[in-house]
Amino acid sequence: MDENNKLDPSIAFVSLTLFNRLRSVTSMIPIIFTQVIQSRISFKRLADFLLCEEIQSNVVGNETVKGNAVEIDDGSFSWTNGEPPFLRDVTLSVPRGSLVAVVGSVGAGKSAIFSAILGEMHATGGAVRVMKGARLAYVPQQAWIQNATVRQNVLFVRQMERTKYDDVLDRCCLKADLKVLPGGDLTEIGEKGVNLSGGQKQRISIARALYQDADIYLLDDPLSAVDSHVGTHIFKHVLGPQGALRHKTRILATHDLSVLQEVDAIYLIADGKITETGTYKELLENKGEVARLIEEYSKNQMDSDSEEAGEISSLSSSKAESPDPMKMSTEELKAQMKKIGHRLSRTLSRAISEDRESKKVQFIEEEKMETGSVKAGIFLAYFRKATLCLTILTLLSLIACQSFGIGSNVWLSFWSSDELLPDGSQDTQLRNLRIGVYAALGLSGSLFRLIAALVLAVASTRASIRFHRDMLWSVLRSPMSFFDTTPLGRIINRFGKDINMVDINIPDNLNSTLTAIISCIGSFVVISINLPIFLLAVLPLGILYGFLQALYMATSRQLRRLQSTTLSPVLSFFSETAQGSSTIKAFGAQFHFTEKQDKFIEDNYRVFFNYTLVNRWLAIRLQLLGAVVVFFAAVLSVSERGVFTAAIVGLTLSYALTITDNLTQMVRNLTQLENCMVSVERIDEYCELPSEASWKTESCSLSLGDWPRQGSVSFRDYKMRYRPGTEFVLKGVDAEIAAGQKVGVVGRTGAGKSSLALALFRIVEPDSGRILIDGIDIGILGLHDLRSRITIIPQDPIVFSGTLRLNLDPLQQHTDEELWTAIEHAHLKTFVKTLEEGLQYQVSEGGENLSVGQRQQICLARALLKKTKILVLDEATAAVDLETDKLIQNTIRNEFWDCTVITIAHRLHTVLDYDRILVMADGRIVEDGEPDTLLQKQDSLFYQLGRSAGLL
Repeated sequence: MDENNKLDPSIAFVSLTLFNRLRSVTSMIPIIFTQVIQSRISFKRLADFLLCEEIQSNVVGNETVKGNAVEIDDGSFSWTNGEPPFLRDVTLSVPRGSLVAVVGSVGAGKSAIFSAILGEMHATGGAVRVMKGARLAYVPQQAWIQNATVRQNVLFVRQMERTKYDDVLDRCCLKADLKVLPGGDLTEIGEKGVNLSGGQKQRISIARALYQDADIYLLDDPLSAVDSHVGTHIFKHVLGPQGALRHKTRILATHDLSVLQEVDAIYLIADGKITETGTYKELLENKGEVARLIEEYSKNQMDSDSEEAGEISSLSSSKAESPDPMKMSTEELKAQMKKIGHRLSRTLSRAISEDRESKKVQFIEEEKMETGSVKAGIFLAYFRKATLCLTILTLLSLIACQSFGIGSNVWLSFWSSDELLPDGSQDTQLRNLRIGVYAALGLSGSLFRLIAALVLAVASTRASIRFHRDMLWSVLRSPMSFFDTTPLGRIINRFGKDINMVDINIPDNLNSTLTAIISCIGSFVVISINLPIFLLAVLPLGILYGFLQALYMATSRQLRRLQSTTLSPVLSFFSETAQGSSTIKAFGAQFHFTEKQDKFIEDNYRVFFNYTLVNRWLAIRLQLLGAVVVFFAAVLSVSERGVFTAAIVGLTLSYALTITDNLTQMVRNLTQLENCMVSVERIDEYCELPSEASWKTESCSLSLGDWPRQGSVSFRDYKMRYRPGTEFVLKGVDAEIAAGQKVGVVGRTGAGKSSLALALFRIVEPDSGRILIDGIDIGILGLHDLRSRITIIPQDPIVFSGTLRLNLDPLQQHTDEELWTAIEHAHLKTFVKTLEEGLQYQVSEGGENLSVGQRQQICLARALLKKTKILVLDEATAAVDLETDKLIQNTIRNEFWDCTVITIAHRLHTVLDYDRILVMADGRIVEDGEPDTLLQKQDSLFYQLGRSAGLL
């Protein structure tokens, strides 16, 4: 107001324009504060990570050791700094070119010895020394497989040498497996080797180490996951005294006591300490723990042999005539393996074409990427998840807010046009009325703005929660083929980056877009009413705005899709690298993997940089068009100065100045909103994934009762394949398993043993045939009804981050007494008693703070708690020592005596006392009978398997 308290148009609308400018700036303050807070949090997280403890570079001394390749001198090591040592007073000397075995019970510290040598533990005392310039190779207990071809996994970071490569494949028994893969060694085997069996993955891991031609080999129980006869072949031709590595230094952690007489020295570790050391002969003479274990093992073998001899009168003579596979010549063993391989591994898939060398068969599907504009259905899907009524309420609140804002400005123009009284003053009552109404309009606008913000927050949160819930449920209900062909990083990208866009970016952009559109409409209405001629200039400019918006939207939208797509390989490769970090560091391949990760990041950042450039391109052109709009509004206002009052001209110009910002914001926000909707598009794709069969079938659930009561299982001409277009992995399986029977399933790796277990749980649906349990076709049941009533202990033990109690009883259905009983029967009680937290002990991600054997024991305890009429064991004791294996087998016999037990076994001695043996080859059951009956037939596959395993 001037000195007479009169509101002059020149003052009012200049001030209003300045306030509008100031408001656009001050509106950025909350955003800046939010960004600063988020940046600080991110910076702190990065700082915490970068300041984490690193591997002590001085733990392992890289120096010449007299006569030895590896030495640990009175070493004590802990997993984290400040913890009590896990390994204590360890002294170990490994002469160059020797084969040294490390034995011990589950959790004794065998794998920790390797971690200490690799420098991945904290040294609290003593020293580790490795031969200067020595190259290391490491075969972990659980094979690490890259998402690449078989060839790339074997070559790793070295170049192809065809003769050497073929020799490695032959020694690791991989050639028979390559014949059944559609692309041979150029077949992409998927993330974590999902398209391979456990034995195949382990043999590829061994082949990788063998091909690297290192000086020192660290072998962490590498043969536990392979079949007995294959393990014998690999030990003889790769690891043993006559193997390819006979001149290399080898440290072998093993549970297989049969190989100990072939090694140069043996170390027994118990509770983190080396308790016995010496040669095989010396330890037998010392009559210590190793001698006891060997004696017990030999006794078990003799008992097994004598039992068979008692029932098979002719077997003893045939045994005398049969050569010991451990003493056979190379040529004899090759001939034997060739015979077994031919019988057990007939072709599982179509014939390999002559030009297979040039073909790369890819199981992992390329990530889908839409083109063109985001469909209206995607927007509608978001609004439905947010609920339409809340969306409409948000829109109405924003319209009301804008209407009150326009009303206050129009009211201000009326106010500035008021006439003064004759004495030069303003009517006090009128002035108070103007102020009151102006304040009411402003407060009403603010109130509706608040309502819009609150409603939008509720709606967007609801949409985000529902999208996450639906996507999670859809992914969890997806068939196995989805996980076989989809990298983990791609799934994480959906749940990470895309959900974050729905959480944060879409609500912000939706709010800004609606506000900008309503503001533009309001501004056009005000300008058009007060200055109709302005429409002549606005229409062509509007066309230009539309053209720019369409051009920018098409480009930026596709760049956003590319950005999301190129992020998935970054996450997948990082996850893969983190899982194999020990192997990568052991091979000294850090630079290779860092370089590859940099390439993926660069590909992603290149798209991001182009996206930023496109935004700058749009901003410059919108600002130029905005200047043209202001110019026309000013020229038209001046040219019509005799027609309009100063208040009208001021009002028109103030809206002309703000409309440029509003148009710019509208174009950019509308485009940004559609770009953000790409994330909804990607999430919606995962919400509509093909699903497994029904989770529950109400009619069946009510009639099942305590099914299955007996536990009989019947396979009727069962055929199954993992994905359409691939070959059958089960080819007409027929078998009748009586209630309470103990059945062993054996066969070469890849014969279809684990597929049989997957079929029983309907992890993969059949192409034809049926499975009946207690006479009921499992195909008509809901998956929950089926899977909750049978139990499996898987080959790869699954544990979760959380307490030990949570891992044993995730549904919290059992008492502490029941938990401790299960722990005792799983032979974990001694270990759990040593834990201060007991059942509250925190299991780290993937069970990294537990040995593989302990993880398998946890899975056994979980099965004991569930105790159903049917138990499936898929190589469940492969990672435990023979003594623990014996105890676990006794537990299974005692606790599941009245249950049907189906055991998939590599260690044939674990199933020799079973009621029945099913021998699988080429996806079929080729032999079926009692163990002693099958062993009478010298031409049977089971006889050959037993003989190759040294059981006959």
